[in-house]
Amino acid sequence: MPVKLRLATFNIENLFTRHDFNAFLKGPRSREARYLAPIAQFFANYGDGDLTDFGDFKQLIQTASVAQDDDKRQHTALALAQLNADVVAFQEVDSFDALKRFLSAYYGKLGEKPYRHVALHEGNDMRGIDVAVAAHDDWPFYTRSHADLTPSWVDNTASGEALLDQFPKAKSKASKLARKRIFRRDCLEIVLTKAPVTVFNCHFKSMGGGRDDSMGMRQLEAITVREIINRKFDNPADALWCVVGDLNDYQQVIKVRKELDANGNQVEDVVVENESGVDPLLADGFGVNLAQNLADADRWTHYYASGRHKTQLDYIIASPALAAKMVGQPEIVRMGMPHRVPNSAHIPRFPRIGWDRPKASDHCPLVVEFRV
Repeated sequence: MPVKLRLATFNIENLFTRHDFNAFLKGPRSREARYLAPIAQFFANYGDGDLTDFGDFKQLIQTASVAQDDDKRQHTALALAQLNADVVAFQEVDSFDALKRFLSAYYGKLGEKPYRHVALHEGNDMRGIDVAVAAHDDWPFYTRSHADLTPSWVDNTASGEALLDQFPKAKSKASKLARKRIFRRDCLEIVLTKAPVTVFNCHFKSMGGGRDDSMGMRQLEAITVREIINRKFDNPADALWCVVGDLNDYQQVIKVRKELDANGNQVEDVVVENESGVDPLLADGFGVNLAQNLADADRWTHYYASGRHKTQLDYIIASPALAAKMVGQPEIVRMGMPHRVPNSAHIPRFPRIGWDRPKASDHCPLVVEFRV
């Protein structure tokens, strides 16, 4: 008899249980300062090299972070509950303990079915944000990390070499990495035992430093995931697998203009990109982006305010065989997004969601239901 599987991906945005105070001494304009609570940036004078008042500054950071994160994590828990998922792949989790604490202190207070099975492998991210998985009691799994893979692992097969030749930016990046690790975080392999489905949870390199300049790294990560799948399954098209997570690139961008249409909404233009970091997972019909079942204007999971555009950064890319077992349409939960997202007044929000904060996350979680 077919089994119902609701699978979700959720970039939970910096689920930390620690404070990196040293990072904030580099000044308010530093890259690290964006992780400082805005209220602390407003009140605190830091970064001048004078550590006389560092104790007071540290206390301010702790107070601001506790107050702000408490609101945020309540909304994060509500978004997680809205998914009603059997298995959830998370990104940006500080540690196993952080995820367990969140599930107990916030999600557990909602009275929802608990996530008994939890796993996290420490990956390669310098900030310590990892990918993780949580599942209901009736969905046990086992996991495997691929954080240690290097370019030499990819190009020692004909299929790996062919993929690198197909994507020159990835090949160039591979040659520069030499023996260094490929995955910026990890590719966490999750094998479900209740149904024969394998999930690969990823968080590709960000677009920091420019989308084009960093695309080769994401393409190399995508090629590596594809090679993992090629070597695991004799016939990947017929196997039941999916790649999920924050892949940090898009195939189309919804550009929001300031001018208004006849209905008073800001005009949106959908622009299809010629190249993307996720292309190796989709090329030649290898995988299917399940969100493509949605209308172009409904496919976004992230709003970038500085560029005024909406994009899909979060994916569930399924094998053709698993895609055929999808029931209904993918669901993107946007009730935890801040009100500053253009043309979103019609979207209901959780109580106390703010203009910029508090919010559930800077990413919208995505969930798909299968009959397996």
